[in-house]
Amino acid sequence: MSNTNTNIQDRIDSTTEDTYKALNPTQKKSWRVQSRFLKCYTETRSKSVSASYSGVTYRTVSKWEKDNKFGFAERLEEADFEFCEGLEQLALERVKMQDAKSNPVLLITLLNANLPMKYRPTVVMADDTAKSVLSELRQIAKESPVQNQEQVEEQTALEQVQGILNDKGSMS
Repeated sequence: MSNTNTNIQDRIDSTTEDTYKALNPTQKKSWRVQSRFLKCYTETRSKSVSASYSGVTYRTVSKWEKDNKFGFAERLEEADFEFCEGLEQLALERVKMQDAKSNPVLLITLLNANLPMKYRPTVVMADDTAKSVLSELRQIAKESPVQNQEQVEEQTALEQVQGILNDKGSMS
């Protein structure tokens, strides 16, 4: 690989104008198309829309990313970050415009995203009521005398549970 080809893989942006000047016309065109793609991607976060806007195919964009031509992978990541930052700014502006009667879902979502340690609880409260009811039912079943088989078959499961609960003197 020659030194010129190594420079092609280097990142090229406004801070490396000398490197850009060293590119041949085809490479310069490719860099400009990438820049146009990234500008659109920053606004839409859609690779297919941005590719269409830039006059290239989605497959070309994938190749740029895979080959990291002109540092494209890092530039794409930065464009993605810019999109997210813009989206967050828009959400913050809307939250600030809300009045007391507004739906707080957006605010809660932003708090969850930005302060997860404080506003996104990870503790799940376990409700042991069902377990305790089942435990009581098992205990009652063990203590109650065995009923006649004919009587049990005539009752539905719901009736049997209702009967057990009535015998216990709790919920009915």
